[in-house]
Amino acid sequence: MRIPTATVVGLFLVIGDAGAQDRVELAGVIDVRLVHSTGAESYLDGGPGLLRFDSTQDGLRFGEAVVSGKFRILDTLSFNLVASTFGDHNNAWGALSEAYFEYRPFPSGPWRFRARLGAFHVPVSLEHRGVGWTTVYSLTPSAINTWMGEEFRTIGAEGEARWRDAEGRVPGDFALVAGVYGWNDPAGVLLADRGFALSDRSSTIFGHLGVPPLDFYQEIDHRPGAYAGASWRRGELIELRALHYDNRADPGANDGGFDYAWHTRFTSWGARLEPGTRLTLIAQFMEGATFVGPDSAGDAQLKMDFHAAFVLGSLEFGSGRLTARYDDFYTKQLRGYYGPPSNQTGHAWTMAWMQQLGERWELGAEWLQVQSVFPPRVEYNNTNPSLTETLIQAAVRYHFRWHD
Repeated sequence: MRIPTATVVGLFLVIGDAGAQDRVELAGVIDVRLVHSTGAESYLDGGPGLLRFDSTQDGLRFGEAVVSGKFRILDTLSFNLVASTFGDHNNAWGALSEAYFEYRPFPSGPWRFRARLGAFHVPVSLEHRGVGWTTVYSLTPSAINTWMGEEFRTIGAEGEARWRDAEGRVPGDFALVAGVYGWNDPAGVLLADRGFALSDRSSTIFGHLGVPPLDFYQEIDHRPGAYAGASWRRGELIELRALHYDNRADPGANDGGFDYAWHTRFTSWGARLEPGTRLTLIAQFMEGATFVGPDSAGDAQLKMDFHAAFVLGSLEFGSGRLTARYDDFYTKQLRGYYGPPSNQTGHAWTMAWMQQLGERWELGAEWLQVQSVFPPRVEYNNTNPSLTETLIQAAVRYHFRWHD
């Protein structure tokens, strides 16, 4: 671990103590796990496996330490910071995951407005409802939201306008969101190199991921990307989301070395239903395409389509929560063949139990099995293109919260 957990936590506590009169909020999670895996060598170490932990990593492992800070500058303006460390060789100094200003003016009438400026997650996931963009239903997120945590950050600006009928004539809230950003030109390379995976190892803004190391937050072509979406929700009963993302990268651009711009675009749909106080149902679907190589290259330009989906059911039993999830994912290389095509087919099952032990402690247990076929694996020590990988984890989580 390059940045010890105590250093990250201590930094936030020092900042918080210095600004206690400015209304500071701190929250975080420290996660330690007992792991058993039958997976092939993980993609994080340069292997063909799709899991965070592989068969060489059985035993006690550090899961994650997350610290989230909110520093209220004015009643309508705050600065938000999230730092994450995972205890592996892919960490970088600071372990910064998000850093942004958020402006929420006082509402007048039925409209509510919000603006963010800085670096933050794209508003796609319906699983990451915990502190610092952590999941609350399982230890490992879906294939869709694994990828969103690995290759994507909005480094730019986002605005949201939400309309609520104060008189209750129209049920629910309607919202429109739009973002403009840069520094996300390499997004898409992981799907070509590896396909979808299932892992809670998200990237950090100044860190890298995998072997050889990949840095996703670069501006190569000096063209801004954009996304736009809409949502509707009715309290905690139901939430519907749709978002279209296009990084507008020039697929023929590179940084003069080995980093290329990938033109990546996708559309995501999601729904969350809570028909009672104990049951949660979530479904998400994503489809899109990614390109690399100049448009003038014709059939030599690499083009790949992809889609992924999952359904999740979660039921609370007192202070515990049982969750089941099914993932299905697919990539297909349509042109630009330079070896076995990056055609991935796969699915995964996840079962998780999360148990609260008072205000600060939580226990978690998870069984995850992923089956996938990916032809480029034959180039990795003659690995079989078809893999079945299983990961069993037990976690102890400590939650902390402090505010002025």
